[in-house]
Amino acid sequence: MNWESIWRENWREIYLYIFYRVQDKQDAEDLTQDTFIRAIKAQHRYKDDEVNVIALLKSIARNLIIDKWRSNNNKQSSISLDEISIGNAIEKRVEEHILDQEEVKHALSLLKEEQHKIISYRLLQGYSIKETALMIGKNETYVRVAQFRAIEFIKNHLKIERMEG
Repeated sequence: MNWESIWRENWREIYLYIFYRVQDKQDAEDLTQDTFIRAIKAQHRYKDDEVNVIALLKSIARNLIIDKWRSNNNKQSSISLDEISIGNAIEKRVEEHILDQEEVKHALSLLKEEQHKIISYRLLQGYSIKETALMIGKNETYVRVAQFRAIEFIKNHLKIERMEG
């Protein structure tokens, strides 16, 4: 087999095949090179006229990608105690964040219907004061005041719950 012409005709297709799967330029270049090296080293196993070169190269590339993923997973499986304690701290913060979200949802449910709409439009959906005023049929000053009062109510409610809890 003429590996120089095979390289020129197929390197790009193999590179793109690998890059699509690994999403890293350097890894894709290295694996493309390794694919052709393996194919050249194993050329004695197949006959020129019976081999589909692209299929062979993609098969080798796929196996190299799998090997790379396996080696990366093995490296990541050894975790230090520091990483575990960091992971536990992050997990605790996530739990606290979820609890905070639940408290906010509860406080939102205690708002008057119009205040709830204003907070929803302004803070959750990102509408401007003018847009919110148009949607609820009130003037902009009313929206500003109602938003301020709703936020103060939520703050006070959360403070009371935390003091009691």
